[in-house]
Amino acid sequence: MIAQRIRYFEVIGTLIRGGAFALVQPWRVSLDDTLGQMRSIGLGALPTACLISFTAGYVLALVLELQLSQLGRVELVPALLWIISTEQIVPLGVAFIFVGRSVSAVSAELGSMQVSEEIKALFTMGVDIVSYLLLPRYLAFQIMLPVVTIVGIYSALLGGWVLCGPVLQMSLSDYAFYVLDGSRLTSVMMAIGKSALFGFIAATVAFYKGLNVRNGSREISEATTQSVVLSVVLITVANAIVTTFQLAG
Repeated sequence: MIAQRIRYFEVIGTLIRGGAFALVQPWRVSLDDTLGQMRSIGLGALPTACLISFTAGYVLALVLELQLSQLGRVELVPALLWIISTEQIVPLGVAFIFVGRSVSAVSAELGSMQVSEEIKALFTMGVDIVSYLLLPRYLAFQIMLPVVTIVGIYSALLGGWVLCGPVLQMSLSDYAFYVLDGSRLTSVMMAIGKSALFGFIAATVAFYKGLNVRNGSREISEATTQSVVLSVVLITVANAIVTTFQLAG
C-alpha cells in the first residue's frame, strides 16, 4: 500500500481486516475523524440530494399522472411514485451524487498524500494507515449514504405532492394515505441495502484509485476521473443485478 501498487481486492481485504480489528479495539478508529468525514462526505451532499430527489419526484409524478389519467387510475400515482423512487431512482441518484462529489474528493486527497509521501511518513511513525485514514472515510460512506437516501425519498414524495396537490386536487392527508396504502417495508429495506452496497463500492474504488497514485499531479487527476467513471459503472451494474434478483424472486 505504501510503495507498491495495490489491487482492488487487496483494498477490500485490507478494509475487512481493519474493520475486524476495529470491532475488537474500537478505540483505534477516531470518533472525531469519523464524524468529520460524515460531515464532509454526507452532510455536504444533502442539499443537492434533496433538490435532485424533489425534482425527480415531481417529474415522475407528472409522467405517471399523464399516463394513468388515460386509464382512469390517477389514484395510483402516489403508490407507484413510492415504489419507483424508493427502490430505484433515489438510491441510484444519491449514489451518483456521492460519486461525483465525494469519491472524486477522497481519491484526490489520498492521491495527493501519496505523492507528497504523507502516507509513507505516517507509516514510518507507526501509524495504522487503515484505522487512521481509510476506516473513518469508509464508515462515513456506509452511514451517510443510506441516511441521505432516506431523506431523499421523503424529498421525492414531497415533489410528487407538489404535482398531485393542485393537479389531482389531492389533500396532503389523502396523498399520504395513497402513499402508505402502496408502501411496503421491503421497499425501504431494499433502498437501505442498495445504499450500503453503493457506499461500499464508492469507498473501495476511491481508496483503490487514490492509493495507487505515485507520479505527480497529472496522475492524481487521472485517478480522480477513473474513480468516478469506475464507480458509476460498478454501481450501475450492481443495481441491475440486485434488481434482477429482487424481481425474479
